[in-house]
Amino acid sequence: MVVGREPMRERILAAAVAVIRERGITAATTKEIARSAGVSEGSLYNHFANKTALFAAALGEVAATARTAMATLAGSAGQGTVEGNLARLTAGMVRFYGELLPMIGPVLADPDLIAWLRADGPVQAQKEAAERAPDPALPPGSPGGPPSGPPGGPAAGPVLGHAALIGYLEAERRAGRLSAGAPLPAIAAALLGGCQQHAFLIRLAGPETVAAGARLPEDPEKFAEQLVRAVLAGHLPS
Repeated sequence: MVVGREPMRERILAAAVAVIRERGITAATTKEIARSAGVSEGSLYNHFANKTALFAAALGEVAATARTAMATLAGSAGQGTVEGNLARLTAGMVRFYGELLPMIGPVLADPDLIAWLRADGPVQAQKEAAERAPDPALPPGSPGGPPSGPPGGPAAGPVLGHAALIGYLEAERRAGRLSAGAPLPAIAAALLGGCQQHAFLIRLAGPETVAAGARLPEDPEKFAEQLVRAVLAGHLPS
């Protein structure tokens, strides 16, 4: 049970993240989240417009680690080494996907839900639930508050992360630390895709099988070093 001194909204969010992590987003219930947070089920709706707003905010909490990692990467352009900067990001993203994939796996098998996310469903649901113009002083996702999540809904998050990584690579190319002909969108896709593949294999097959069959280290830092070195081969100035 997630009970503590923190404000009720944060306690509810922490409980939602824990329940969704354990159950997956489609199997999680507001009743179980309320019990975990130590509040009544009705109390959830004093802080979130509806179940969708709560779940979107919970996923936003998890995604905050990826956003922080991308922001740190952007601030490192021109500093240290490109390989070192990308290895730190990659190790963090491996851990992020390892946490995210079990939470959203059922979503990927639901075409109606995916279509709803792509059509800005969470934001539209929040707007419909609000009885007045959004008050920016209220927390995102709360009744009457602004919508939570990035423009375009949760489905836009991965695209924004990909774009942020390309932005970093562009900055390094302008600084002469990546070759002029480096295919930056493909490099970004290879790095993030490799992170997802590692998290997927570890989750599905287990680290021992991955080490023996795929010949990949379980440790995110070691994997990150190998992946970055392979992806950047031929794209660094000689």
